[in-house]
Amino acid sequence: MLDIRRMRVLSAVAEHGSIAAAAQALAFTPSAVSQQIATLEREAGVSLVERGPRSVRLTEAGRALVAHTDGIIASLTAAEAEIQAIAGLRGGMLRLASFPTAYATIMPRAIGDFRARHPAVELSLTEADPLSSLARVKTGELDLALMYEYDFVPFPEDDSIEQTHLLDDPIRVVLPKGHRAARRRAVRLDELSEESWITSTARSSCHEFVSRACRSAGFEPDIGFESDDHGVWQGLVAAGVGVALAPELALETLYPGVEARPVALSPLKRRIFAVNRAGGRSPAVAAMLGVIAETISAREEIRAAATA
Repeated sequence: MLDIRRMRVLSAVAEHGSIAAAAQALAFTPSAVSQQIATLEREAGVSLVERGPRSVRLTEAGRALVAHTDGIIASLTAAEAEIQAIAGLRGGMLRLASFPTAYATIMPRAIGDFRARHPAVELSLTEADPLSSLARVKTGELDLALMYEYDFVPFPEDDSIEQTHLLDDPIRVVLPKGHRAARRRAVRLDELSEESWITSTARSSCHEFVSRACRSAGFEPDIGFESDDHGVWQGLVAAGVGVALAPELALETLYPGVEARPVALSPLKRRIFAVNRAGGRSPAVAAMLGVIAETISAREEIRAAATA
């Protein structure tokens, strides 16, 4: 009997064209992907891929198996949706993923509210970057994932998923306390053209966002420090070694010695949305989306009251 999980790995290899690219999309190691393919070949009794120096090509048998895999996954997804619709919210499992800043700010209350309302649904939430989450939603490993896209770095169109817009997360200029630009209510990026910049590593779309936003303002940023930890950004800014662009959700608590200002002239944002597989939402997915929307609305009301 062929294993559907290994068949999904083969489909990922076919889609991405190499063991390494498939491993990155699935959040596996390349050796794990190779082992899964080798085991699947033993189960099938035929060679499924032809390995080259930098890529792999499916054999005729491999292509046939991938074609069947897509149909099997679609049938399994439909079966799961039908079962969940029958069960409603009286049981089952909801598997979620979120990127760190939403995990820390939005999801704790949403999880608590969901569990209080639907205690029979088994709930799990893991932290993952958007690309990894997307791949796992598409393969059926996750039911729902929170994602984001920055201005200047649009999310690729994909007919296999459905998107639900949740909120726009404003981008702020993060400055050392006492910086000359911090005297203004909003800061033009071109005022900071001579500064050293702090941003994410290249694996995050934030890195490209900062580069493109600064180019749009007329200069190439001097990126001196890279980290995927927003706390590191604040620590470096507080030390006076650079400036940064950060989403508001990452600035819930400002470090001593740090100030945040809106971007002047052309405000910037990070769009936050949820994705699930196309073709219908289970009752649990629909319920969680409703709870997340309520959580965001409540947060915005509290913020509005605090600034009134």
